[in-house]
Amino acid sequence: MLNDHGSAPMTMATRTLNTMVSWIREGSFRPGDRLPSQNDLIRKLGVSRTGIREALQMMAAMQLIDIRPGMGCFVRRASPDTIINPDLLAILLEKEAVLQVIETRRIVEAGTAALAADRAAAEDFWLMEDILTRIDRQIQKQQSVAADAAQFHYAIASATHNAVLAKLVQSFVPLMTRAGSLMEARAPDRDAFQRHELQSHRQLLEVLRSRDPDAARIAILSHIGDSQNLIAEALETRL
Repeated sequence: MLNDHGSAPMTMATRTLNTMVSWIREGSFRPGDRLPSQNDLIRKLGVSRTGIREALQMMAAMQLIDIRPGMGCFVRRASPDTIINPDLLAILLEKEAVLQVIETRRIVEAGTAALAADRAAAEDFWLMEDILTRIDRQIQKQQSVAADAAQFHYAIASATHNAVLAKLVQSFVPLMTRAGSLMEARAPDRDAFQRHELQSHRQLLEVLRSRDPDAARIAILSHIGDSQNLIAEALETRL
């Protein structure tokens, strides 16, 4: 059964999971902290014991918590091993893990940009143009450009015509989208930030069209470096 937005409604366990993940994300519970007992969670959230147990089991499966029999549930420290999971990329639990993913992006995307400059077909450039047009429209409508900006990087990876590289960069998209949204929220002038994003990605496209792999590699590294500094500042404020 679909809800009013056309998607399946969340189960009680999923809603409980989202609530507890938000506690961790917002810093109410830090790595090493013990979560409230099941009885306390039942009283606090008004959820059945089954719903609480299912949510805790999901959190354990996502490697967000350790369940220690007789002791309780303890928040784990996020690591690159867990942050690479697309289901977790958007959670942004730990600044260190997020910045390590950005470091990984620098290594991976330097290669994808160079390959894309050499291998991209006309259709690949058309797709990138379409994304830039969407970004421009989002700016005009005063809406977030974060999702489309992230998709632009996936389009570059797809232009390598290497399915493994494309899949790897695709796994970064949720994190890039959330980080972009965070930067938008923290920007002193949101419109100026978004227009800079549009111009920056447009410059990347022009470099790729020049068919110069070395120039493409340098351009993407400069682009990610700028983003890394902004994300670090935004996370410093947030965490």
